[in-house]
Amino acid sequence: MTAVSSMRIVPELRAVHLDRHRLGTPAELLYLDTNYDLAGRTPTDGVDRVTIAGALRRFTTTPARILEVPEPLWMRFWPKHLALVLGFKAAGVVRGRRHRVVTYAMENNDLATLVGGRHGAPAWVVRAVTALIGAVAGVTIDRIAFASAAARDTYARLPFTGRIERMLTTELPAPAVTTTEPTPLTSVFLGVMEERKGVRELMDVWPTIETMVPGARLTMIGPGPLQAEAASWAAASPGTRHVVGQLPHAEATTILQSGTVLVAPSVPDGRWKEQIGLPIKEALAAGLTVVTTDQTGLAPWLSEHGHEVVDVERPAFRRRLSRAIVRALRAPLDRDAVRGALPQRDGRLTADAWLHVREAQPTAATPTRALEVVA
Repeated sequence: MTAVSSMRIVPELRAVHLDRHRLGTPAELLYLDTNYDLAGRTPTDGVDRVTIAGALRRFTTTPARILEVPEPLWMRFWPKHLALVLGFKAAGVVRGRRHRVVTYAMENNDLATLVGGRHGAPAWVVRAVTALIGAVAGVTIDRIAFASAAARDTYARLPFTGRIERMLTTELPAPAVTTTEPTPLTSVFLGVMEERKGVRELMDVWPTIETMVPGARLTMIGPGPLQAEAASWAAASPGTRHVVGQLPHAEATTILQSGTVLVAPSVPDGRWKEQIGLPIKEALAAGLTVVTTDQTGLAPWLSEHGHEVVDVERPAFRRRLSRAIVRALRAPLDRDAVRGALPQRDGRLTADAWLHVREAQPTAATPTRALEVVA
C-alpha cells in the first residue's frame, strides 16, 4: 500500500466503512471488531484489525500525521478514545512532528442523559464528567465535523471546546443508481431487531395498518434479540409479514430498494438516541419514502422534504406511528423527487475530505473555526 498521511480507527467495521475507505481520502483503516452486516465482504489492503495496544504501537511507525478517532461523547468508548488521542499526540512529540487528531460527531443527545442514562445523575456529576471530556477534547482534537445540526448543538454545550475547528455538513446520501422497480404498498424495516429500534411498536401497530391499507406488506431484515419473536408474529399472517433475519449487505439493499416505504421507528433507550440511521440514508438514496421518529438528526430535513417524522412522546406514539405509515403507503413520495433533493456527494464524504486535509483552506467568507455545509 502506498504511504498515506491519514489513519482512521473504527470500533466496529461495517460494510459502509469499506465503501467509505474506497471512496474517501486515502488512509489506513484500523478496526477493533466487526459488525453483522459485513457478511460477504472481505477487508482490502490497508484495512487491518488491531487491539488498542496494537494501535498504539502502530502510531510509532505510521507515516500518517492525521488520526480520525470515534467522537468523544461516545461514553462507552471514551476510555479507549482517551488512550488513542493521547497516544497519537505523544507519538508525534517523540517523533518530532506534528500529529493532528480529527473526529466526526453524530451524538445528538443531551449531556445529562449521556452521563446519567435513564436513571439520571446529580448535576455536579454531569458537570464534572462533561468538563473532563471537554477539557481532553479541547487539548487533543484539532478538527471536528458534525453530521447534523442537532449534533453541533450538543457539542456546543460541551465546555472547553471552543478552539476546535468545526464544520457542519448534514449527513445525507448521494442518489443511488438503481433499476429496481418498487413493489407497491411494501414497507421495509432494516436494522437490528431490538427494543430501541422500535421493533415492538412496529409489530403492535402493523395489524391496524393491514386493516386500513388492504394489500400492505412488511418485510423485516436484520438479526437481534427480537428476531425469534418477530418471526413467530409474522407466521400468523405470512401473506403480509415477512421476517428474513440477517442478510449480507448487498442482499438487504436489494430488498430495501424494492420497497415503497422504509419504517425506522427508533425510540430513546438509556444513553442511546438515534443519531442518523444508516437505513434511512440507504432508503433516501434509493428514493423510498421514510417513516421515522424525531430522534434522528435528519428529522428536520426529512420533515421539510415530505417524509413522515413521528413524535415519540407517549402515550399516543403508536397511534401517530400507524397513521404515518398509512399515509406513506397510500401516497408515497415520487422516487425521482426524493433522489433529486439529495446532494450529489454523500455528506459523510464531504466531511471526510475536510477532516483529512492538512490545513484548512477557508474562503474570504468562511471563518476558519466555523465552516458550515448544509446539503
